[in-house]
Amino acid sequence: MLSAAVLSLTAACSKGGGEIPPYEPSGINLTAGAAYANCFIVDEAGDYWFEARHVDGSAVQDAVAADWVWSTDDADPDGLISEVEWHDGIISFKASEGRGNALIAAFDSDGEVVWSWHVWLTEQPALQTLDNGTVFMDRNLGAMSAAPEDVAKTYGLKYQWGRKDPFYGGDVNEEEGAAFSQARAATVFNPACGFDWAVAESDPSVGTMEFAAANPCTFIYSEDKENGCDWLAVRNDWLWCDEATGAKTNHDPCPAGYTVAFDGAWEGCGYWNVDDDPVNGGRTHVTESGEKFWWPLSGHRWGDADAGQLDYVGPNGAGTIWMRTTVNTGYNASCFYYHQGTYMATSYAMYRSYGEAVRCVKEASGK
Repeated sequence: MLSAAVLSLTAACSKGGGEIPPYEPSGINLTAGAAYANCFIVDEAGDYWFEARHVDGSAVQDAVAADWVWSTDDADPDGLISEVEWHDGIISFKASEGRGNALIAAFDSDGEVVWSWHVWLTEQPALQTLDNGTVFMDRNLGAMSAAPEDVAKTYGLKYQWGRKDPFYGGDVNEEEGAAFSQARAATVFNPACGFDWAVAESDPSVGTMEFAAANPCTFIYSEDKENGCDWLAVRNDWLWCDEATGAKTNHDPCPAGYTVAFDGAWEGCGYWNVDDDPVNGGRTHVTESGEKFWWPLSGHRWGDADAGQLDYVGPNGAGTIWMRTTVNTGYNASCFYYHQGTYMATSYAMYRSYGEAVRCVKEASGK
């Protein structure tokens, strides 16, 4: 929730005397060419701005202010972005030279979040193509590197199935009862916004899209196995994929031009052609054309009894990457699942409340 002082300042600045000239943002337009998304890649320091719109181009309603919510610190206690401003549907900010991740939110007049966007401060990811034709980013969403030797920098962020907002992961497993301990150590929060990493049990009021949007730092867990441990109280199978068209939805966490992986995205990969990397703690696959894919053992956040705890990270751990599909998974959703050794599943049913990685695919390669 944005502080009353910040909201008062925003309101005062919007009134003033006389006619206010049209706002002309400076810097790079991240939504040029209608590139609306819930994630923007920023590959160098400077001034940026974007239109506060959903993926489908519809305007975010009721917003009167904006600010950054959290940031990886990259040795900077003030975060990676600053000077966040709201001007009639436009959000502008300044990016530092640091690399990492941050979240910007738009707030209503009551200081509640109405929408939020992930700012991914990294070089532009390269593209890789599997033998089946799927075009992937070379790294998990939120990762700082695609090189196996960079190990933890390749892990990326964690997402609950169907939610657009990322949760910080970590380098090693968390102790029981210490969920988000690594996230708190590695991130900083804007004191003006009053957020922190939190967990909440799903119920009819918490397990809603509205609550999730207003609380982008709250991990929603469920122990209701009869409902598949879904964080959402009323199941929705189409949060990341339009039921009628198969198109990207307003809740997809990927940058413009990309989507969460589709059913069959990893077809052709298996224990017979995916190898262990015991040094770096991951799995590798080499295509017929010689491209080397790297899938780190980045673990997951438990979405049931252990309520957000990070586990199965690194050697002897597991990797889980969401798909947007719920085909043949019942109350669950599909993921690409692998662990050190021979086991690998290109479509594995997982509880939707779990926090897993996302590896975006080009929309043109989707189905």
